[in-house]
Amino acid sequence: MKWKRRSQDRLDRLAAAIDAIAERDRKLVDESADVERLREQGAAAIYKLCREFTDALNARLASPALNLDPADWKDNSFDDTGSNLLQISLRGRLLQIEYAATDEPYSSEDFRHRYVLRGCVRSFNQDFLERDTVDEQQIFYCPIESRAEWHFFDARTYRTGLVSIDYLAAELERLL
Repeated sequence: MKWKRRSQDRLDRLAAAIDAIAERDRKLVDESADVERLREQGAAAIYKLCREFTDALNARLASPALNLDPADWKDNSFDDTGSNLLQISLRGRLLQIEYAATDEPYSSEDFRHRYVLRGCVRSFNQDFLERDTVDEQQIFYCPIESRAEWHFFDARTYRTGLVSIDYLAAELERLL
């Protein structure tokens, strides 16, 4: 009779463990969906910022000269399995924004805040290329409390801040 009780206890423990696994799996699926949504928002946000920058600057020029590639954003433009590239060009002067999803849902390996997307902003022109120089700053899409924003980090100077129209303007100014 004692062995039947132990067997029943074992089955109860096993059932409880299976229920706990189901709850953990549900939480992982929910977290995965949240991270996927954040990544899509981050990709759309960096594109929107680049679009606003190029449109605002082109509106101030006698003849529009900045081009943003890709020219438009679609809901499926973000590739969560590889690198994504945006490019702002001005007569041979380039700002390249490359970003990708982190390997884990969240990472804090390379920046002080946890992030779901990471990448870099490269700026170069013909003079830079002739000197084998390409300036590069890291960027991170960080969900902090109820909002998420793109941050930059310059590893040479330890300068950090938000990626904004002013930031893009400063990067382009250095190429003129």
